[in-house]
Amino acid sequence: MDMGRSTTNYGICRIDNATSRTYGWLVTIQRRGVIHRKHFSDGVHGGKQKALVAAKLWRDQVMKKYPPLSLREYSGIVKKSNRSGVAGVCRYCSAATRHLPPAQQRWSWVATWVMPDGKRKRVKFSVTKYGEADAYKKALKARRAALGEIKGNFEPGKARQRTTKGK
Repeated sequence: MDMGRSTTNYGICRIDNATSRTYGWLVTIQRRGVIHRKHFSDGVHGGKQKALVAAKLWRDQVMKKYPPLSLREYSGIVKKSNRSGVAGVCRYCSAATRHLPPAQQRWSWVATWVMPDGKRKRVKFSVTKYGEADAYKKALKARRAALGEIKGNFEPGKARQRTTKGK
């Protein structure tokens, strides 16, 4: 069983390395760009289970001191690759038409956001159908409306946990 994947052990993974004689639990939590990491050795804490208890305690203290971003805060982060200047809104060329001459390419403005269950949602507005300015405005409006409905905290890996449960 991979102890680092269960929700009760969020941010905690097991380290068993015979070569370096390292046995324990590693806690890693990232909050607002800062990584909080600490190792809990079996030897120091009196065994595997006691080290896990200590790791969970420390993890819970870190999470209380540095709560996760709300979904609204996370959705407002402008990524480095963003060229529109608006978080979650981009101009997109259909993959099926990228190789064609520019006049034949299908462009859209796309609004994207993260749902509380970890899934990403997106809607496209065709530049051909609405025109450049209106397609952009529709994408902005769709994103604003979606963000108004979002509640809860952003949990990295939530969608990944959902897809690996059946494995």
